[in-house]
Amino acid sequence: MALSRRQFVGAAAGTAALAATGTATAQEEPDYGGWFDDVSNYDGTVDKRGQDTVTITVGAQGNNGAFAFDPAAVMVSPGTEVVWEWTGEGGGHNVVSDGDGPLDSGSAVSEAGTTYSHTFESEGMFKYVCIPHKALGMKGAVVVRPGSGSSGDGGSGGQQQQGPPENPDYGGWFDNVSNYDGTTVDRTDADSVEISVGAQGNNGAFAFDPPAVRVTPGTEVTWTWTGEGGGHNVVSDGDGPLDSGGAVSESGTTYSHTFEEMGVYKYACVPHESLGMKGAVVVGGPLGGSGGGSGGGSEQEGSGIELSGPQWLLSGSVLLAFFSPLLFAVAMRRRQNGRPPQMGEGGELQRATGPEPVEEAKETEPAVELGHDEYDPKGTAALVAFYFVLIGLLWVFMYFVEFLGRVSIIG
Repeated sequence: MALSRRQFVGAAAGTAALAATGTATAQEEPDYGGWFDDVSNYDGTVDKRGQDTVTITVGAQGNNGAFAFDPAAVMVSPGTEVVWEWTGEGGGHNVVSDGDGPLDSGSAVSEAGTTYSHTFESEGMFKYVCIPHKALGMKGAVVVRPGSGSSGDGGSGGQQQQGPPENPDYGGWFDNVSNYDGTTVDRTDADSVEISVGAQGNNGAFAFDPPAVRVTPGTEVTWTWTGEGGGHNVVSDGDGPLDSGGAVSESGTTYSHTFEEMGVYKYACVPHESLGMKGAVVVGGPLGGSGGGSGGGSEQEGSGIELSGPQWLLSGSVLLAFFSPLLFAVAMRRRQNGRPPQMGEGGELQRATGPEPVEEAKETEPAVELGHDEYDPKGTAALVAFYFVLIGLLWVFMYFVEFLGRVSIIG
């Protein structure tokens, strides 16, 4: 039974939660007080903590044109340099703090490649706007908090719900999509996810199935053509990473993309977009509640950690290694205290209350009592300590080889 790297890391997190009886906590979304109510491309706070430099695009697609900052909201660590980079689209833009803040890039400029940077030293929330297009919703925010951000590898430590919420606000994107039932299918437990192109929906074979899916960073999403409904393609809505090229109708055609950054990625089949052939991929951390599109997975209640059958087996093996010395010590103690039953008067069985009579040894040398079955608290404690040290060394070894060396030992 082979475990993938993602399954092993998930099982390790589950084992740590079971042994320490800890609970993974979700990243709390900041309260912006309605700041993003009219910002169409806001889909949650992107956690970039732990990075020395973070780039924000100025003039990204959003708010009915190139009138957006991307990402609109970002969380960074104290001491991080944030760089705003102009795309050259949407006319002149600038970056100015809302109220009395530290950001001021000067007058609006439209030249592509223009940059403005600021290093945030103190914690807090820093809202800003593009003054010429503030009324259109061209606003953003930088949240400065200590801590480390999410990792595309699954990260060490507890799994956290980060990035977009469970069911993001798609802003009417699915209003005319007949096979969208209002839920985003959770596939955060999968290394790769498949979406059918030309599935039944929208009065014909004009749908993506599932239309909305949630994955974790680093997941490969593959679109597979059914061969029905004519020519289809997969193209991002606005300035996005998806573009399968011209429409094709051949069954078995595939197109794949690996999502590394958190966010909401909307896409459509260009020839049939007006019919409702649209979809979205939500990239974020694992959800704390139940869900999961694959089914059959086991779940650690209250910890937000989902474990499959192989992962439970691995977790149980590690826990057994921890507690087997204690179970052995208890068994030996019970054996030491136990006495075999004896036949008493009247033929009734009774348990001996004292030491059994021992015949005098005939040997000339004094008898030596062997203490193999005696309970030795110090020896047992030393054995338990040895097991814990061994497990600790194994974890240190895994950390340096698997995470620092980037060499997979799991398969």
